[in-house]
Amino acid sequence: MDIVSIAEENFLITFIVIVSIGLLQGAILGRGIRNRFPSLKRHARIVSLTLFTLFSINAIANVLKFAVPEKISVSNLFIPSTPEEGFELVTTVLGLNAGLGTVIVLFVSITLILFMKFAEIPAVARYFIFSLSIIVVSVAIIGRFTDFVPTIFQVIMYVIYQFGITIGIFLVTRRKETDVLSEIE
Repeated sequence: MDIVSIAEENFLITFIVIVSIGLLQGAILGRGIRNRFPSLKRHARIVSLTLFTLFSINAIANVLKFAVPEKISVSNLFIPSTPEEGFELVTTVLGLNAGLGTVIVLFVSITLILFMKFAEIPAVARYFIFSLSIIVVSVAIIGRFTDFVPTIFQVIMYVIYQFGITIGIFLVTRRKETDVLSEIE
């Protein structure tokens, strides 16, 4: 019996754990963004809706790529002899040759990475987020280079995880803190 079948048998507990992990990761990121950019607290609704939109777009794109991974055969890979062939190889391996959708996802991902880079996140929380990211990237790589196709249950777990992150960030960044001194003036 493997871990996935145990998770499927105890699906309610699994979903609660996955949502909790996503909410925790989202709350950590949201708090880090709020601490790093305190001026955003005055515009909490706009900022939280913007982040909610960005993370929702990212989540939808990631779920679609996870559910139907584009397969790459190692036998089709070649050693590039020109810079153009090298560029083509890199774009194929990274999955950047898929059109407008990829450009949008890449833009959103870079924006989110910049937010995370500048966010004030404690070291333990950074390691937590980094560990989860490594696990997700590993599964994505396995799905890209092997015959692995996620089951409906695994896709639903990933959707719930992405939903948890998005809601966690939204809930933490939407809190508007009033400045007492600005009310006096």
